[in-house]
Parts: sequence; C-alpha cells; structure tokens
Amino acid sequence: MRRQRPCAASSSRDDAALLPAHFAQHVRAKVNFWSNLCAAISRADVIHDAGDAPYSWPYHIGRIDDVWLAMNELPEGELGGGYAAPVRGLLNLGEAPSYLGSDWPDYCARFGLEREHIGDLIRMACDARLNQADPTSSEVWAPMHAWRALGQMRAEEAVLPLLALLRAAEDDEAASEELPVVFGMMGQAAISPLSAFLMDRSNPELVVSTAISGIKEIAARHPECRAECVGMLVRTLEPPTETEPMVSGFAVWALIDLGASEAIEAIRDAFRRDAVDISIVGDLEDVEIALGLRLRRATPAPNYRGLTTDGFPWLEAASVQQHTRASPGSAKIGRNDPCSCGSGKKYKKCCLP
Repeated sequence: MRRQRPCAASSSRDDAALLPAHFAQHVRAKVNFWSNLCAAISRADVIHDAGDAPYSWPYHIGRIDDVWLAMNELPEGELGGGYAAPVRGLLNLGEAPSYLGSDWPDYCARFGLEREHIGDLIRMACDARLNQADPTSSEVWAPMHAWRALGQMRAEEAVLPLLALLRAAEDDEAASEELPVVFGMMGQAAISPLSAFLMDRSNPELVVSTAISGIKEIAARHPECRAECVGMLVRTLEPPTETEPMVSGFAVWALIDLGASEAIEAIRDAFRRDAVDISIVGDLEDVEIALGLRLRRATPAPNYRGLTTDGFPWLEAASVQQHTRASPGSAKIGRNDPCSCGSGKKYKKCCLP
C-alpha cells in the first residue's frame, strides 16, 4: 500500500505489499509479539562512539529485518484486532489532511495516551496488515497516527522498529514524509541507529535519503545535537565511508538546509572527486551560493534539465527547486513541468500564479 500525499496525483504503479517476498516467506510461526521484539532488539546491540570507529554498524539490516518479522508474527484475525483502548481509537481517524508536523493533533491529550501504550503504538505503526489494508479504508492510516504519537511521546524504544518499517515501506509516501519528523522529535536517541542505517550499503538509496532527512530534523529541532548531526552528514561525503553520489547529493542538500557552511571543505572535496549527483543539489557553485559563500556564478550553469533521472521523475523537480533557490531566475519552469514545490502536480495546476 502506498499512502499518497493528500490531494496529490496518484501513481500509475500498482500498489505494492509492504512486506517484501523474502520477508514474507519467513513469517510462519505465530508467537508472542513482545518476546520476539525483545529478542530481536537484544541481538541488535547498540555500539556507541568508540575510539577510531565512532560509527559502527550495530543495526545491520539483517537485524532490522528480525525486528520487522517480530512485529508481524501474530495470529491472523480481525483487521486491527488486539488493540485495546485508547490505542484502538486511532483505527477510526482515517486520512490526515496534511503531513506537516505542525498540523498534527496532540495525540496524547486527545486520546489519553501514556507511556504504557508505547508497545501497542509500535505494534500498530509496524502492523503489516494495517499498512497493506484497503487504500480507501480508515485502518490503512492507523499506522501513520501511531508513529506520530510515538514521535510526540519521544518514545526512543520505537526507533529500531520504525527503521524496520522504513526499510520495508520504501515506496510509502506517508512514511518517507513523516518518519524524518518523528525521528526529529525523538532527538538524541535516534542519532546512533540512524547513523548506522545511513552507512549500511544494503539499504536502498531512497530509504537512506529519508534517514538523512531524519538526521537533519534532529539537528534542526535539537540545537545541542547539531554538531553531531552535521559531522555525521560530512562523514557520508568522506572516504572510506563515502556513499553513492545520489545519497551524497541528499547529504549536501541537508547540510544546505542546516546552513552548515562549516562543512564546505568536505563538500568541495566531494565535488572534486565527482562524488555528488548534481541533479540533486546543482554543482559546487550552486551549493556555495546556497550557503552564502558566493554571490553569483563564475561559470555557466550546467544543463540540469537535460540530466537523466533514472526513473525518478521527482528528482528533476527537486533539482530545479534547488537550482532556483541557489540562483534565482536562472531556470524557468514550464507550465506542464513538475512543480518545484515537490507536490507531484504540474506547475500549472499547483503554484503557477
């Protein structure tokens, strides 16, 4: 199931099941949720900063898979069954009008949620049957309301299960839009697992870009964590931890959004090594302008509109948006082009005055 942005045009692709086939073939035993979850988390030992290896990979994706399986090795029955009040009330809320964190209701105040309900909220957020429910039903939106509540409660024990969900639900627009905000709300507790997730090369690039957004949200919401988060993003640009050019592009974009001009030498070095996808953030001059380190271009701008997007049309809109931000007036958007706001609509039907 792909929960789409409210009012956005629907995708032409068929809705895909959240649980990949190689996960599903292992989901056989019907065992107790908590014993499975605790066992999975106990195997994912957290390794914090240590000497010359500040960011090890304790949350290897295999262990995250263990958590996802633990979340869903439950007896089948009524959709949404097994949830007691007040968590059960989230099943009837339905689609939310906005993904913006500032528009989320106060779930704890509205439903009387307490820390004792965190276990059920985690289970609901990662419930495969709810995530794959009928797209016209109210139940399919219950996981979204659950992860919002977990973020508002700063439930650090939810970080690992939500990363498992992110991996399994890589094409779910609601998850990619909102989980970074949830991680941002959780703050310091989410930094180490997000760092390990970011560095795990087995994760798909678009999923890693969502994790990068989570790191950026933490830095923006928790100033005391900013230096650590900026350092984490810089490490994605440096050998030998250097990531794929597309992921590096998203890391640079996050650094721009944080105004992290202190990272410019690492950024310049990454561009010199041709390690940054310019379809994401533009070229080095664009980045320097965006960071306030350059007033205008010294060379002609690359032909961003001519770049291939390798099957991801939204990348073109993103690059146009970034290029327009960095160098106003240097690129024009056609009426039938994707709107630079990222809504997925055509410009003429979205932000055209």
